[in-house]
Amino acid sequence: MLKRFFQMSDALGELLCGILFFGILCQIGLIIFLSGSGGYYSTGLWIGILLAMGMALHMTWSLDKALDYAPSDAIKKMRSYSLLRYAAVLIILGLMMIFDPASPLTAFLGLMGLKVGAYIQPFTHKAAIRLGLKPPDPEAKPLEEIEGQTPEKAADAETSLQGETGNTVE
Repeated sequence: MLKRFFQMSDALGELLCGILFFGILCQIGLIIFLSGSGGYYSTGLWIGILLAMGMALHMTWSLDKALDYAPSDAIKKMRSYSLLRYAAVLIILGLMMIFDPASPLTAFLGLMGLKVGAYIQPFTHKAAIRLGLKPPDPEAKPLEEIEGQTPEKAADAETSLQGETGNTVE
């Protein structure tokens, strides 16, 4: 199941793991620094983490949907999907402020897990490969090989250009 989680999208599984890792680190910090009312703050943190994960899933879904449209329509769709995401977050944070079930500040901290997860995605990608959860990335090929030209042919072409113009090609 863990392998399937990492293969659901190119980077989504890694992003979600980064968000979850950030949430665990923040929870450890809350446990260390808050002794009495930690439940209030922890609940806010995990509401924010769940919101961040939901936003990541919705972004992936909306990008996949928008790619089915013409470019001008895709831009409009992405704007509407983004506004929907932000409106949902504002409504949930507003309800948290009105009814006070958890700390809105730690919920915002949990939302920042989306940013942190995006920043540490290259590291979670490497960790997933090392743990065998994802296949290794293909090796990079030289540009000459991709274009169907061997390095020797490229050197011959460069030499012939130097002979014709008298200048070096850089």
